[in-house]
Amino acid sequence: MDRYLYEAILTPYGDIYEVYFPELSLYTQGTSLADAAYMAQDLLTMDIAERLEAGEDIPHIGSFGTAGAIPAGSIAMGIMALVEVGCERTETMTVAEAADILNVSRARIYTLVKDGAIRSEKVGSSRLLNAQDVMDRFNSPRNPGRPTKHRNEATPLAAAKPKASPEAAGATAAKTTTTAAALES
Repeated sequence: MDRYLYEAILTPYGDIYEVYFPELSLYTQGTSLADAAYMAQDLLTMDIAERLEAGEDIPHIGSFGTAGAIPAGSIAMGIMALVEVGCERTETMTVAEAADILNVSRARIYTLVKDGAIRSEKVGSSRLLNAQDVMDRFNSPRNPGRPTKHRNEATPLAAAKPKASPEAAGATAAKTTTTAAALES
């Protein structure tokens, strides 16, 4: 594994931080300073790996200070990426990793596997999930809660609800009148 160190400029915008690598023209963001630094490291690792696979010659240490004047409130920091040349991309992930990415329980992941929403394979005592299926699900979020039930179009809502009989309605009115008379006396 080789180490690569590049300058990143982290700028707060409301409740997010934007990250910019001036030398590589890369952008990302995070919900906090720590999240932004993590996202920056992940982006830097992927970008350098792709550049190395394409045969580009990448310096191990980038040029610091190339951004010029940094905006007020911004932070300049060095982000280090560990990159292994020629390493395979991850095609699978564990149930725990998928649950963490999708922010659901492991039981929900097993249900998604059972329903066929995420492909998986059993390797020894572990279940490995298709990473692309998990990322596709992450990138197309679902509404929380249970899905709405679809009513049969042949039976309208009014027909599904039983109506009170006229005798029952009259009995209720008689009770109400009796109660009101008792309160007045």
